Amino acid sequence: MLELKIKKDIRGLEELTARYPRASERARQSRLTESALLLERAIKEILSRDDHIGAGPIHLRDTIFGRTVSHGSSSIAAELGTPAVYGEPLETGTKPHFPPVAPIQHWVERKLGITGSEARGVAFVIARAISKRGTKGAHMFEKGFQENQAAVLRILEQIPDDIVRAVTA
Repeated sequence: MLELKIKKDIRGLEELTARYPRASERARQSRLTESALLLERAIKEILSRDDHIGAGPIHLRDTIFGRTVSHGSSSIAAELGTPAVYGEPLETGTKPHFPPVAPIQHWVERKLGITGSEARGVAFVIARAISKRGTKGAHMFEKGFQENQAAVLRILEQIPDDIVRAVTA
């Protein structure tokens, strides 16, 4: 599993969390959800922009999700991922292997406009090339994260203000 982390010391968060645990949990949940949705949208945009990436019968873009996961009141994390088995190999690349021809054939039909046995033949040639060279990673999660890291930090830095607003309202 691919894991990207942001480690940021947010001034005053620890003290506010100790003093107002419920308000802190709600604020962190809200801002992490906002961050996860921002990153989810960015990754989907990358996949849309580079339409050749993940263009099988079910486009990888349509399986990307962002969510928050709570591990008790003290630990909340945002997760981004895909249930598609080819998501991680597409992100990181692969060593040489012989991939299934059917998804490649679907891509050939969609992108090259070739159908039938001709599409299957082209797909087989592509699969054979992958069996010799492997594939390069698309790094769509990594790119989405890098392109939006500053925005995510700005979102997370608002958590202490959200806590203060919640307890003074």
